[in-house]
Amino acid sequence: MEQLSRKEPKCLLPYKGERVLERLVRQIKENGVKRIHITTGYCANKIAEIFKDDPVVETIENKYYEEDVNILSMSLALQNVNGPVVIFEADTIMEDALVKFVLGQDFEGKSVWFTKGRFNGSQYGGILKSDKYGKITDIRIVAAYNLQFKNYSKLSGLMRVGGNEIELFKALINKYAKTTIKQYFLNAWIENIKLLTGYEADISNYKFFTFNKPEEYYQVQNTDIDEMQDVKEPELVDVGILHGIEANDPDRASDLQEKIQAEGVWTVPVIVTKGTYLVLDGQHRLEVAKRLGLHKIPAITVDYNDVKVWTLRKEINVSPKAVELKVLKKHEIYPYKTVKHKFGFNIPSVSYSLKDLK
Repeated sequence: MEQLSRKEPKCLLPYKGERVLERLVRQIKENGVKRIHITTGYCANKIAEIFKDDPVVETIENKYYEEDVNILSMSLALQNVNGPVVIFEADTIMEDALVKFVLGQDFEGKSVWFTKGRFNGSQYGGILKSDKYGKITDIRIVAAYNLQFKNYSKLSGLMRVGGNEIELFKALINKYAKTTIKQYFLNAWIENIKLLTGYEADISNYKFFTFNKPEEYYQVQNTDIDEMQDVKEPELVDVGILHGIEANDPDRASDLQEKIQAEGVWTVPVIVTKGTYLVLDGQHRLEVAKRLGLHKIPAITVDYNDVKVWTLRKEINVSPKAVELKVLKKHEIYPYKTVKHKFGFNIPSVSYSLKDLK
């Protein structure tokens, strides 16, 4: 990074009026996380000063950062952790929707390695391969591309370690760090992949940037990662014409129903397809509307061809045409947490009394 990081780590470089690391911490906190560990090295005092009064953030200094590749930093970050964790690299710039996805409820406690598309000839570093169910079968760190890796995906640096794997992962990280700190923490997982079950999740539909050269940083500076389209005002739609596209979690629906009834208002519109009224976002809200006997609920209509769609279950193929065929023609729905959608706008808040919706 030449002169850009001579006096401070690159994670403190600015992006759209915020330091990169401060932006990431803000995004994580906005998703309800109450405890964040940051391992510091170069100019550790600067990062510690920024977060010294933040009760959510703890900074842990790695005094051997110059010799460490990253396994000691990981060991230090995990030393006071109990339970599942999400791992972010501090110098990444990503849109709000991606942070929400990584921290969200789509993965049901699994350990997940997030990838950013197929590995290609311009890349190097961490890659993985998974089977048709998304279960990871191989992870590698490579210096360059070759044809034997054509079916591998590129690691992003984002990772979730679930409750079933965290204690073994911590033990292995500590064990490997004691042998040498001149290694990646990935080695601990790579060499014990039969003991540590992980799944692949694709984030290529989200905006995500890293930078290792000045020209890459300047390119990011000229990109508005948070740019969103204007969204239409929600309209009230008859519940009876709406089509859910996948199963829901009854417990989650009950919790949502309790919350909505306690508040007495409906605050989040569902997202539906124009003309066909497939519910793309809001399966649990649709279920609650039916339970409460509501006649109408607020909805935003979209053209399905303008929506990014992919699957959380690698063995199931999805597309707008496939969803329409399954739901409207075959009158079937997908299993819980199968179809994922991304919209080019933020979903606005609304306020409708339940009495009026009935």
